[in-house]
Amino acid sequence: MKILVTAATLSELHFINSSDSVSLANMGIGVVSTMYNLSKLLKNKYDLVLNIGIAGSFSKKLRMGEVVSVSSETFGDFGVAGKDGFTTCFEENIVPADMFPYSNGVLKSVNAWKISKDLSVQSVNGLTNNTVSGEESLIKRMRDKFSPDIETMEGAAFFYVCLMENVPFAEIRAISNMVESRDKSRWDILPAIRNLSDKVNFYLDKICFEGDIL
Repeated sequence: MKILVTAATLSELHFINSSDSVSLANMGIGVVSTMYNLSKLLKNKYDLVLNIGIAGSFSKKLRMGEVVSVSSETFGDFGVAGKDGFTTCFEENIVPADMFPYSNGVLKSVNAWKISKDLSVQSVNGLTNNTVSGEESLIKRMRDKFSPDIETMEGAAFFYVCLMENVPFAEIRAISNMVESRDKSRWDILPAIRNLSDKVNFYLDKICFEGDIL
């Protein structure tokens, strides 16, 4: 059994236990780094690839530090900005909305339900942006357009590569901040990373012991 655990930063991997079965990889921040580094790593064969890390929450139903399983991802800045607002490449018919690996313009993980059950966590919808949303009009536009639960800078890129390479995958995140007018004094990163690590280590121990890959 070979499992790859990826994250955007070393701090998000700091408390994760590696082993003969579990490898850790720092992808770098953002879509480009994630796609490049993950594509190279997947030249090796893995039974499961996880993407973990912290995330901002659009939803007031999610608590600070809460761990979630991500069932879908969308690129929030993949489109056209014009005088009438923002439209996606799918709405503009630049890219067919159901062209693999997309389903109605969304990237989906069939494994999120099992992660949610195994870890007793909520399943959420993710939005990926190269520019973090920290201004009220932009946040409102993202909420109205995509109805997301969380925001990251890598999730959709991770989904895209894994779907294209046909490798079993899942994304697990912990809430470190609300998506709101940017104020880092309100962020709570370390508790989120510790909660995330506890859940991920529990899951890795479970599947390595039981051999119960997705």
